[in-house]
Amino acid sequence: MVEISKKSILDPRDAAMIPTEKLISLREAAKISGYSPDYIGQLIRSGKLPGQQVFSNVAWMTTEEAILNYMAKNSKAGQRRRFWERFASPDSVARISLILGGVVIAILGVFILFLFYIFAVSVDHRIERNSLKTGAYEQQ
Repeated sequence: MVEISKKSILDPRDAAMIPTEKLISLREAAKISGYSPDYIGQLIRSGKLPGQQVFSNVAWMTTEEAILNYMAKNSKAGQRRRFWERFASPDSVARISLILGGVVIAILGVFILFLFYIFAVSVDHRIERNSLKTGAYEQQ
């Protein structure tokens, strides 16, 4: 934690900007997260990660909790977990069941039409073959 004593080298105006929670530098945040310090600074400036400028508005700082929360929210594992949480919700399961039921019915319908087509073609070939046989006998 950054403490301000009577012998502090900080500007007194900066003392009001330092919160009671522990701030860490971008370099420390980079060690925790594996991101580069420049990227963490970019996240803070864009508002995607909470942080603030201290020491006469020169150095950006954030908290370890903010870094860990960002990593949990934006990691691949976190995204997969959120996907499965949404996917497994009761509303989603009901919607997916209806969609899958419709797809199964559509596939069965196409399969039945295909079977009907094959049956019709085979019957047509039999009729044609029989008519050729009977026509051949009538000509003799």
